[in-house]
This record gives sequence, structure tokens and C-alpha cells, in this order.
Amino acid sequence: MEDKIKKILLTFDIEEFDLPIEFGKEISEDEQFEISSSGTKKIIDLLGNNKINATFFVSVKFAIKHPNLIKGISINHEIGLHCFEHKDDYSKMSEEEILKNIKESKEIIEKLTKKKIIGFRSPRFQQVPYWILNKAGIIYDSSLNPTYIPGRYNHFFSSRKIFSKNNVKIVPISVSPILRLPIFWLAFRNFPLFYAKYITNRNKEYVCLVFHPWEFVDIGNMDLPILIKRNTGEKLIKKLQCYINDYKTYGFTTISNYLLTS
Repeated sequence: MEDKIKKILLTFDIEEFDLPIEFGKEISEDEQFEISSSGTKKIIDLLGNNKINATFFVSVKFAIKHPNLIKGISINHEIGLHCFEHKDDYSKMSEEEILKNIKESKEIIEKLTKKKIIGFRSPRFQQVPYWILNKAGIIYDSSLNPTYIPGRYNHFFSSRKIFSKNNVKIVPISVSPILRLPIFWLAFRNFPLFYAKYITNRNKEYVCLVFHPWEFVDIGNMDLPILIKRNTGEKLIKKLQCYINDYKTYGFTTISNYLLTS
């Protein structure tokens, strides 16, 4: 029996670029939205040139600022919910507040796109109780990065494969077997392409990658840590294009389509 050909799930967290604030740097809201909208347009061009469908997890704040951009994306791609605004901190909310936040945010995006939202990814990969997501009408969650990142999270022993809990399907970000080497945005940009290809080849069922629009804009001159701003802009576009070229035979699809057909 032949092994099933794996699929590549390209995902993008479309949000206001507030990352500099985490490092104590000032950045105006106008600049946050300008950088993110510019990067989003570059992503759309890249996907369009390669005839690829992807999943975009969108913050309500960005969607309200750029409604036509999100409506345009929803025509050819999947829209999921990211958050109301990227600074949302669920650890400081009660369970009732989290449910209200996610449910109302989902309704706003659905009203804007006129499409049902079934996917969710929390900002900074925060873990939201799955029963809350289920109650909010979320079908799948892609907020689990099953690796260890010092100062961020420790999910080293979590499942690398899709599983269900509280009637929610969990679609983990891809990592390597055993050592749990990550392939998420920071790792993809800062390590050589063969690193991403190694992890891709070690995953048998699917590969889920995550990026942000600001990464597709050259932020090399910003006062940020080198790992954050390294290989942004055209360098990332070219690198991702090379990756796409190498894995076209696998096929690229949205998370919802993968869940439907797998």
C-alpha cells in the first residue's frame, strides 16, 4: 500500500505589527498597520503566482482597519480567527471573558467575510481551554507548537499529530520527531533552507508552517533583536519560493480542506 502524499499547510497570522512594543520600542498604530498590510499584499502575490491556497488567521483589529483586503483574501483562501487584537492576554481574563472575546471576534469576522469561521490560532500560541473554543463554535485550533522555547512555552511532550479534545481538532505546528526541532517562522528564517526541508521530510502526514506579514517586509533597519529582523523582506520571499518549488509535488492546501479530505 502506497503512503499517502503529505500536504503542506501554509498559514499566516495577519495582525497589527505590535512586536516592537514587546521589546520596549515605540511604534505608531499607523506604522503597525502599514507594515502588516504591505506584507500581506506580498504574501497574496506570492501565493497567487504559485496558485496556492493558504490559511490566514486574522485579528479583528486588522480586519476592521483593512476590510477590503480581508474580503479579497477570503475569496481564494481560508480565513480563521487570530484574536480581537494581538495584545490580547487570555491569562488575565476570566473564562467568561475569554469566551465572550472569542465568540464576538468570530462573529465580526464572519459578518465581514460572509463566511463561517471554523479555525482559531491564539496570539503568541497561548493555550485557550478547548471547551471554551468548542462553545464559541470553533472546529479546529492551531495554537500548539509542540516544542520547547525558553521563556515562551514548554509543549515538548505534546502530540505532534492532529488530535481531538472537547470536540475541537488540534492541528499542531510542525516540528521534527524525537528532538522536536521547530520549523515555525523564527526558525524558518534564521536557519538554512535544508533545515526546513529536513523537518518537512521527517513529517509523514502533513507540514504546518506559520508566518507573519511583517516578515515579508524588510525591517532590517529597525531597533530589534537580530533574530527578529534577520532575513526579512525579499530574502524571506525568495527562501519561501525555493521551498515551494521543492515541494510542489506534495501540494499546498488550507487547514480546513486538509481536515475535510484526510
